Amino acid sequence: MALFDLPAPLFATLDAGLATVLPAVARLAVWAALAGVGTLFLYKWLSPQGRIGEAKRAAREARRALNGFDGEFGDAGPLIRDQFVTAFRHLGLVVIPTLISILPLLALLTWLEGHYAHRLPAAGETPALEAAPAAYRADWVSEGDTPVIRVRDGERQVAEVPVTAPIPVVEQRHWWNWLIGNPLGYLPDNSGVERVTLTLPQPEYLPFGPGWLRHWLAVFFPIMLIVSLLTYRGANIE
Repeated sequence: MALFDLPAPLFATLDAGLATVLPAVARLAVWAALAGVGTLFLYKWLSPQGRIGEAKRAAREARRALNGFDGEFGDAGPLIRDQFVTAFRHLGLVVIPTLISILPLLALLTWLEGHYAHRLPAAGETPALEAAPAAYRADWVSEGDTPVIRVRDGERQVAEVPVTAPIPVVEQRHWWNWLIGNPLGYLPDNSGVERVTLTLPQPEYLPFGPGWLRHWLAVFFPIMLIVSLLTYRGANIE
């Protein structure tokens, strides 16, 4: 299992519980609120808040001193140096906690994209498939409970992939798959086919606006941003 997929079973369990009482758009709102609050409080817990506060005050004082300087430019060197030193000290205190605190958010976004961005075709529906290189042929086969993608090179079958999740692409394994895996698995390295793309249906979570506005991201990110700003102010996070 890839790094960002490790919390996926927990996310799936929580989402299944929420699904018993909430529709999909409301669940996205809950996930967005949890992401906004959780990321900010994790950052606060990981970061040296006292030292960051002191660094921010020192940076403000350095800017104020430089802005109020009325002498020759050549004499402003120490003030300019102080401004850069205090700014980089502040940056150095926040960058590592920030990077660590967004890792759970990246894992959540990865899971949400795989769970909410597309849906599997209904019974009797056949999505369009495109294999690369174009010399290969990909077919959607619904013979049992789980549909499969069969890839052929002429009359020879080179790959078969069960479609167990609404993922619109399956390809050979790449180096970045140790971070983000494909729930469908991967095409065999010796198959010759590099990628198969599926045109899967995309759920719409808002009843208005253009298609891009009905995507799950249009629900998730505005709510997460608002909750994050409220948390930042309400919890006095430096």
